[in-house]
Amino acid sequence: MGKKPTIRDVAQLAGVSVATASRVLGNPDYPVSARTQQKVRGAAAALDYVVNDAARSLRREASRDVALVIPNVSNPFYLQTMLGIDDVLLNNGCSMLLCNTMGDADREHRCLRQLYERQVRGVILSSVDENAAVVEKYRGKGMKFVMLDQRLTDDESVGIGFDSRAGARLATDHLIAQGHRSIAFATLPRTRWTRTEMFKGYRDALMSAELVFDEALVYEGLPDPEDERRGPELGAGQRIARAFLRAGRPATAILCVNDMLAIGVIQTLLESGVRVPQDVSVMGFDDIPLAEVYVPALTTVRYPAVETGRMAALMMLDSLNNRELDLRFSMRLNPQLVVRQSVAPPPKEK
Repeated sequence: MGKKPTIRDVAQLAGVSVATASRVLGNPDYPVSARTQQKVRGAAAALDYVVNDAARSLRREASRDVALVIPNVSNPFYLQTMLGIDDVLLNNGCSMLLCNTMGDADREHRCLRQLYERQVRGVILSSVDENAAVVEKYRGKGMKFVMLDQRLTDDESVGIGFDSRAGARLATDHLIAQGHRSIAFATLPRTRWTRTEMFKGYRDALMSAELVFDEALVYEGLPDPEDERRGPELGAGQRIARAFLRAGRPATAILCVNDMLAIGVIQTLLESGVRVPQDVSVMGFDDIPLAEVYVPALTTVRYPAVETGRMAALMMLDSLNNRELDLRFSMRLNPQLVVRQSVAPPPKEK
C-alpha cells in the first residue's frame, strides 16, 4: 500500500504554503483568489487527498475558544476584566486568546482578520474603531461578538458596559460638594464612546450646579512613542499635569477618565511641589487595585472589572451555544463613588 498523501504534498503540487492549502480545503469561505482555490482543490483531487475528519472535528471544537481584543494590556482595568473572562471560560472548557491592539484601529483590523483565519468564532471586543463596518463584515462570516465597554456607531451589538456618563457626573458632583468651582477634565483622545460619555457627564454636573464650562480646562493627552515603556495612560497623565502647571494651575480639582491617568497626573504634581489634595484634588475612574494603595489613595468611581469580564464571557458562551440573544441587548452597570484621600476641599484664598 502506497503512502497516503498529506496536506504538505497538496501544497507542494499547488505551489502554495501548507497553511493556505489547509485553509482552502477546510474553509470554503477562506478569502483567497479563485485561481488559488482551483489550484489547491485540483492538486487535492489529483493526489486523491482526503481531509482528516477527526482533525477537522478538533479544529471545529477549537473554534469555540474565545478571543479578547483590548486596546491596552498594561492597563490594570483590562487585566482585572481578563481575570473574570478567563475564569468563566476555563470552567466551561474554553480557552482565552488575547489580542492587544495598542489603541490602533489598523492593528485591531489585523487581529480580527487573523482570528477569522484561525477559525476563532467568539470575540469579546473593546474596539478603538467606532465604525461598525469591520465588525459587521466578520459577523456576516459567522463570528460572534460581545462588545466590552464600548459602543460602535450604527451598531446594535450584544454587549456589557458601564454608565460612564452617570459615573462622571457622580464624580464631578462629589468635587462640587467639596467646594470646588473650577474643575479640569483630563482625558485621552475623545475617540472612544466611553470618554465622550464621561465628558458629557462632567458637563451635565457643571450645568446643574450653574458653573461655567471652560474649554480651556479640558486637557487631552495625545499618544507618544515614549509611552510604550511606561504605558499610554501614565505618560498622558504626566504630560497633562505639565500642561496644567504651565497654565498656572487654573483649577482646584482635576477629574481623570481613568485611574492610571490620575496616577500620572498626581506623580507629576507631587514632583513639582504641588500637594495632593491640599493644593489640587485629583479624582480617578475605574477603581483599579493600585488606586487603594497609591499615596495618596485615590478617590475614584468603581467599575467592577472582574464582574464585567465574567458577564461578558457568559454572554459569549450563550451566543456560541446558539442561544438566541437579542442583538439590541446590552447590560449597563451603575457607578459607585469610592472616597479616599486624593480629594479635599479647595485651599482657602489668602
